[in-house]
Amino acid sequence: MMTVLVADDHPLFREAIVDALRSMQDDIDVIESGSLSEAYDRIASNTDIDLILLDLRMPGVSGVKGVRALRTRRPDVPIAVISALTDSVVIRECFDAGAAAYIPKSLPRAHFATAIQTVLDGGIYMPKEEKASPSLDEEESEGIDDSLLCRFELLTNQQRKVLELMAQGMPNKCIAYEIDVQMTTVKSHVSSLLQKLGVSSRTQAVIRYEKYARHLSASNRRDQRS
Repeated sequence: MMTVLVADDHPLFREAIVDALRSMQDDIDVIESGSLSEAYDRIASNTDIDLILLDLRMPGVSGVKGVRALRTRRPDVPIAVISALTDSVVIRECFDAGAAAYIPKSLPRAHFATAIQTVLDGGIYMPKEEKASPSLDEEESEGIDDSLLCRFELLTNQQRKVLELMAQGMPNKCIAYEIDVQMTTVKSHVSSLLQKLGVSSRTQAVIRYEKYARHLSASNRRDQRS
């Protein structure tokens, strides 16, 4: 008997995953959870889980942090990320966090079965095609999307602080003094955050940060009204 935990906050998609899993073999036990906290409870109370299928964005999970959290709690269980995002940076970070597979939600059922079997056999599954992140012009016309949100969630706390100070117009020397680190450390943080955000200059990073900050502010206002 194979046991799979499906963690996704969309009931219809969970149902589709369950159907796809059960079409692979009859002797399969599927455990469902609609949030990361529920997933924690499920893996704590079920020691014989063979695979975790994790939606990248759902209540209680923030990008690849959910992968890391589950890997910490159950390092013995492979994790396959399932997401509508096909951003190459996000995919790479998921694997760096310990994921064994990254499965696009658009994947046909036959390929989905192949991906699952690959992981169960101890292999790694990665999508063949990766969508490029949106350009700055596209972001201005379309607004912030889940791909860009995930990119910001990849930043460490220190990288976020450096970016905030960059947005205030501070040069590296002042940033180093502000956060009490060496200049070389600041330069390393700047280089890493530019890569994670998919930009080539400080100006582009600040533009994306300001857009991200406006999005968070608007979301907070909506939450306060609801």
